[in-house]
Amino acid sequence: MVKRFRAPGGRDTFTAVNAVSLAVTVGEIVGVVGESGCGKTTVSRILIGIEQPSAGEVRFEGAPVTTPEDWRRLRRSVQYVFQDPSTSLCPTMRIGEALAEPLVVHRIGTRAEQAARVREVLRLVGLDADAMGRLPAQLSGGQRQRVSLARALIIAPRIVICDEIVSGLDVSVQAQVLTLITDLQQRLGLGLIFISHDLRVVHYLCDRVAVMYLGRIVEEGSVADVFGDPRHPYTRALLSAVPGHVAAAPVPIRGEPASLLNLPPGCPFADRCPEVMPVCREAEPPPQIRNGHMARCIAASL
Repeated sequence: MVKRFRAPGGRDTFTAVNAVSLAVTVGEIVGVVGESGCGKTTVSRILIGIEQPSAGEVRFEGAPVTTPEDWRRLRRSVQYVFQDPSTSLCPTMRIGEALAEPLVVHRIGTRAEQAARVREVLRLVGLDADAMGRLPAQLSGGQRQRVSLARALIIAPRIVICDEIVSGLDVSVQAQVLTLITDLQQRLGLGLIFISHDLRVVHYLCDRVAVMYLGRIVEEGSVADVFGDPRHPYTRALLSAVPGHVAAAPVPIRGEPASLLNLPPGCPFADRCPEVMPVCREAEPPPQIRNGHMARCIAASL
C-alpha cells in the first residue's frame, strides 16, 4: 500500500507509507516498530479504513475491501485500540453505555443481552461490573486502557490493532496490561497487530516483527530471527540502544532522518548508515529474503 498526504501550506505531496505489505493471521501477534513519524500509525489507520490508501488495497480473508459492505464486514472482524483512552473514550459517556454502543451500531442482541455482554467483557479484562456506571475520569489510566480493550472485544472481532497502548502507562501497569493482552489473545484466538516504539515489549509479546523507517518496512521476520540476527543496519542500531540487549558494540546512527518532502535517491537510510556503500546512493535496494527473513539492504545479500 501507498499513502500520500498534501504538505501543510502548499500543493506538494509527500509519501508517508511507501510500498508497505503487512499481513496478520488469526492466532499470531505481529509487531510494528520504528521511530516516531515512520508511518506505523498511518499503516494501522489504513487497515481499519480511517485512512484510504493512495495506491494499493486492503485485503480481508483474501479478497480486496472496496465496497461499503466490504468495509462493514471488515469492521465487524477488525477492531482498533487507540493509544490514549483519555481522548478515545467520551468523557461524558458512562462506561456501560460506551461499551454497549458498538452492539447498538451493529444491531447485536436485545437491550438485556447487550448489558449481559458488557458485564461479560468487563470480566474478561479484569474489571468489575460496577465500572459500568462510572465515567472515564473516575478510572485510573490502566483501567481506562482495559475499558478500551473491552470496547474492541465487545463484538468478538478476529483481529485487534493495538496502537502504542502501553506507552503512557507506568511500568508496573504496563506489565499488567501486557499480561492481559497475552491471556486474551490465547483464550480468544485473536490475531493482533501491536504497534510500538518499545522493542523490549515487542520482543516479549510478538511472534513476528516489521521494522519501519521513513514509510518503508526495512526488515521483517520472526522475532527470533530479527532480534537474534538483525540484517538491516537500522535494526541493529535500534537493538544496540535497548538496555540489556546483547550486542557486540553500540551502533551509532548519524544525523537526523531525511525529510519525506525531499528524499534523496537510493536507500533512504544511506545518509545515516555506518555501512553505506556508493551503490546505496544510486537506487533503493530491493528486498533480500532468506528463509522468510526480509531485509531491504544491499549488504544483506553479501
